[in-house]
Amino acid sequence: MWYYASNGQQFGPVTEDEVPTLIANGTINRQTPVWREGMQDWAPADTTYLSASFKSVPPAAPSAVPSCPVRVAYAPAAVVYDPHSFRKLWLWYAWLLGTGIPLCFIFIGIIPCIAAAVIGYILLYRFWSLIQDGRARTTPGQAIGFCFIPFYNLYWLYVAVVGLAKDMNAYCDERNMPAPRVNEGLAVTWYVLSLTGIIPYVNILTSLALIPIAIILFKQLSDTAAMITQAKQQ
Repeated sequence: MWYYASNGQQFGPVTEDEVPTLIANGTINRQTPVWREGMQDWAPADTTYLSASFKSVPPAAPSAVPSCPVRVAYAPAAVVYDPHSFRKLWLWYAWLLGTGIPLCFIFIGIIPCIAAAVIGYILLYRFWSLIQDGRARTTPGQAIGFCFIPFYNLYWLYVAVVGLAKDMNAYCDERNMPAPRVNEGLAVTWYVLSLTGIIPYVNILTSLALIPIAIILFKQLSDTAAMITQAKQQ
């Protein structure tokens, strides 16, 4: 959903399908302030990924080009996280996963495994929230929600985790952030091993490798997320 501003008033939400029509009839032009969930602040439409929709629309005449909008008073607050919270959540995730999986053989480990999964999804949501600049391949809500769709989630795990590693690295590269990069190969390995979880007996063996890989991968994601958060707060 998108919001846009015109003549000092806020309009929206409007769907992705409605935006091209608003651009075509001139309601939204290249300099119109727009905002959607995940963006830190309002920005001219032409500086977001909506810029592709203006290719078929001629630019406004020089006399009609409005001045670059300044930050508007009704801009919603950006999502703010404590950089240290990522490490704390990761420590809980690592501890619960590392102790829960081995204990599953005597059923006691089911509870810590469920708790680890919940924390893992919380971290994933936060990771995706940090890089919503209009170029991310999915939203935080979709990243988590689609993981619960039977069968489709076998594919979606690739988007939610491997895609996250790629988008997070790209986000840092585009802004020259001195954040540690996530090992995309490690993310792919995690995804492949996760798929073996549906194979009886084989999953017992692969879980031994999956546990440390998952812990290391989420550590990398958490470290990068913490650096992105710190950079945003400067």
